[in-house]
Amino acid sequence: MRRLILSGGLMVAAFSGIVLAQDNALKEIEGTYKVLALEKSGKAGPKELADSLTVTIKGDEMVIAIAGEGEKKAKIKVDGTKTPKSIDITPSEGPEKGKTFPGIYKSEKGEFTLVFTEKGDRPKDFKTENAAMLLKMKKEEKK
Repeated sequence: MRRLILSGGLMVAAFSGIVLAQDNALKEIEGTYKVLALEKSGKAGPKELADSLTVTIKGDEMVIAIAGEGEKKAKIKVDGTKTPKSIDITPSEGPEKGKTFPGIYKSEKGEFTLVFTEKGDRPKDFKTENAAMLLKMKKEEKK
């Protein structure tokens, strides 16, 4: 019985640590970003499209605003303990609602780089081979 209680306590502590690590990783990337560049399948996306995109992360929600077209919302789940850090993006609306896009990210010096795929396995590096999409963003200053 003692072993059962001890193992249950260890599981609760481990789960609490995972939740805390996720919360810290979400806080690290929280903010509003201007897209500097985008790339898909090794090809740069149109500058006009990049210039029209703003990404806001608050808590476990990501909102992509497209100038003149509205917003696309998604839930995100991050794991900052992995190398590279992982992110799962799950659209909350539209035709992709409920589908999960696995990705990786890095955040350093106000820049946020995100690589994800719409199909297949999680990217292993910050390249856009095999139909992966890359967004390079700069955090906007608070006004």
